[in-house]
Amino acid sequence: MSNKNRIVISETITLTAISITDQEKLFSLMSRIYLPEYHHLWFDAGAWYMDKIYSYANLEKDLATPNSSYYFVHYQSETIGILKLIENVPLFEFKDRNSAKLDRIYLDPNFHGKGIGKTLIHWVENRLASNSHSILWLEAIDTQEKALVFYEKMDYKICGTFKLKYELIHPNLRGMYRMYKPI
Repeated sequence: MSNKNRIVISETITLTAISITDQEKLFSLMSRIYLPEYHHLWFDAGAWYMDKIYSYANLEKDLATPNSSYYFVHYQSETIGILKLIENVPLFEFKDRNSAKLDRIYLDPNFHGKGIGKTLIHWVENRLASNSHSILWLEAIDTQEKALVFYEKMDYKICGTFKLKYELIHPNLRGMYRMYKPI
């Protein structure tokens, strides 16, 4: 891993910015870490979602999103996940507050329980607080118990609910929570 655009989070955790030339690497990584955890949500085991979200065209769109930062997460020398943050995105329930959205955070399940997610979220919260943001928010699937327990341990609270519109998700698994934390 080159030191170019490398952000050191801790002795073992670093981030590198994702660029358009990383699309194949991103797709391969997410096939390895998203599908085993979320395939059960989808009628097609997640194939449509992977093609939609991690395609070249969508990556171009993600990278062009104003105030957006999109990273690979590295643990020691291994690429183990992604983190995408969008600053200055109002939270519906707190429109008057300067908010940011943790748009995506996925880590390889083999690395869960090592404090990596906690360290990353603390880094994001500190970065945002120093940039005058007062709320960090995210969206989580209401049936993903491990993720919900993790966010609740990190002091995130549910502030809203909605249903995903994707027709390829099983109807009983479309529920989502909007969660937030004052920072």
